[in-house]
Amino acid sequence: MTAGAAYRQLAGLLLLTALAPLPFLYVVTPPFWLVPAVVGAVLVVRPSWSLRLSPLVQNALAIAILVAVAAAGGARLGPMRPLGHLLLLLAAVRAVQIADRRSFLRGAPLFVLVWVVSLTASTHVTVVAYFAASAAIWWWAGMQIQLLGVTGAGGVVRPRHAVAAALAALLLAVPVFLVVPRLRSPWIAGRGSIQSVTGFSSRVELAGIGSIARSQERALVMRAVDGRPIQPGWTRLRATGYERVTVGSWAPRSADRHREPLVGAIRMAEGPADRRAAVELEVTLDRPHEYLFLPEGTVEVEVDRPVLVDPAGGLVLRSEDARPMRYTVWVGGGAELWRDDPPQRGGPRFEALPEVRALAERITGGLDSAEDRARAIEAHLQSRYAYSMAGMGRIGPDPMAWFLLRSRSGHCEYFAGGMVVLLDALDIPARMVGGFSGGSIASGGDQLVVRQSNAHTWVEVWLGPQRGWATFDPTPAANVPGLSVGRARDRLRFTWEWLQASWDRYVLTFGMAEQMDLLSVLAERIVAPLLAHWRSAAIVLAALAVAIVAATAVHRRPRRSRLRAPGAARSPAARAIARLVRLLERGGSPVPAAATVRRIGRAAAVRWPEAAGPIGELADAAERELYAGGPTPVRAFEVRRAWSELRRAIRSSRGA
Repeated sequence: MTAGAAYRQLAGLLLLTALAPLPFLYVVTPPFWLVPAVVGAVLVVRPSWSLRLSPLVQNALAIAILVAVAAAGGARLGPMRPLGHLLLLLAAVRAVQIADRRSFLRGAPLFVLVWVVSLTASTHVTVVAYFAASAAIWWWAGMQIQLLGVTGAGGVVRPRHAVAAALAALLLAVPVFLVVPRLRSPWIAGRGSIQSVTGFSSRVELAGIGSIARSQERALVMRAVDGRPIQPGWTRLRATGYERVTVGSWAPRSADRHREPLVGAIRMAEGPADRRAAVELEVTLDRPHEYLFLPEGTVEVEVDRPVLVDPAGGLVLRSEDARPMRYTVWVGGGAELWRDDPPQRGGPRFEALPEVRALAERITGGLDSAEDRARAIEAHLQSRYAYSMAGMGRIGPDPMAWFLLRSRSGHCEYFAGGMVVLLDALDIPARMVGGFSGGSIASGGDQLVVRQSNAHTWVEVWLGPQRGWATFDPTPAANVPGLSVGRARDRLRFTWEWLQASWDRYVLTFGMAEQMDLLSVLAERIVAPLLAHWRSAAIVLAALAVAIVAATAVHRRPRRSRLRAPGAARSPAARAIARLVRLLERGGSPVPAAATVRRIGRAAAVRWPEAAGPIGELADAAERELYAGGPTPVRAFEVRRAWSELRRAIRSSRGA
């Protein structure tokens, strides 16, 4: 293989390494990563292939690249997308023009830049493995480039060096993963990572196009204080109602921030005046959200952090304390929730399409009462529509009309929103409500574990001052998160789910906010104490530096120099001969202090006759290095190669 072919093969390998994560980034369209990938594969398989482009062809190709990048668009998602496309195409063009070392070095910055972009764009934790593997490949390529520049041909790099490079890269990848900024931009997001996961959100966005994955992260734990079994009626945990509506977006009405926050006991609904007549439940939030979650039938809540009551009857947490939060609720038998919470003026009103209004009239034809109409719409959606958490595709400007009239398929937010829209077309006050439903009951029966996969939305319909808000759930019953009873055999599964949830929480979702928190903790717990006791820290650091220097000096001190050439103690040949002397002495063959290289070689050949050939090569290489002008990269390479062959021959003789 010629030197030019070797450089092209290396370029193809480096290009493929840099491109590896890009197919998993949804903003990079396939043609722009596929073209350089094909070029890299061809160069690896057939490095003899190359292109010599005239200046005219190069200019025409540059214009074509700019036109292709402009036609692909993406500027609305930020400047990084078209710049990334341009970078990939330029890297492919540069790779096919490599003919020698000079042209390779000119194109190397492009390959490095593609690799850096791939590294920073891969926010998934697998970036650690990618960084380790690619760093090992880049190190190997660097060794090959060095050997090509010295010998004109490729050399063999020791496998242990590649392993060491991979391990070093892995150790470096962990802090890199922790400190590299996780920027929220379209270039950063990845199709290979989770686009959307189940979980409660204070805002419902129905225009998303990604599929939804079920998160097993634990949200809260609820237990009965008196040890009684958890009742199914307590497992629907309400957060708030979404009454502020725009096209494709539902959000709660804001609480009055000017009111004095409440702490302590808060009355929520009519019910037993004496707490002893109600059931006491204790709720622990793993990660406090903006809202507290209350079982249906809650008449009183006791909190130790400030909260506000929003217009829809939800409790808004005003504390920024991120520690787990514990609060107590009292549930009364048969109590009606938020009876004194009439519909808000200016509540959800939609410009219903004539087709949507006609659908509502057709479903409720012949029914007069609001409750009967709500039951009819609920039954219609449960029986005539399909539940799906797959990608919704492009749903047009009105997600609700798209769901009701065209797709007839969606997740619980579509079902709840569709019912509200149909009721609104009939002038019946209704609102979407968010929270959790169901969970896992522990083996004792008195504890309920609720996960983010239990997030759910349903509907509350106003039935008048005497009835208040009534709960309806248009989602098909088979798809409503329900109860499961934990058994001994499920503990392993729950443990795995906990580990997976912890991984999702602390690693997969590790972003800029978490990075800033980590830096704050490090500054508070490490940097600040060091600054406060800077004299002691300086003494410790100075002692460590002295110890490292002393250890290095002892390690590098020549043991018994058997060579008289100037600077021999620091040369590769001197080190190789000194090692050979130590092997002879450990084998019971002492060598005189004044022995020459040839005498040491003859003693070694007598001791290991099977390795006579490599011993002679090592002695020749050592003499050329020591007595023919000093060490050079070529001679150092010859010494290392001869020593490797000698060690293999000695091991083989010992095995025999």
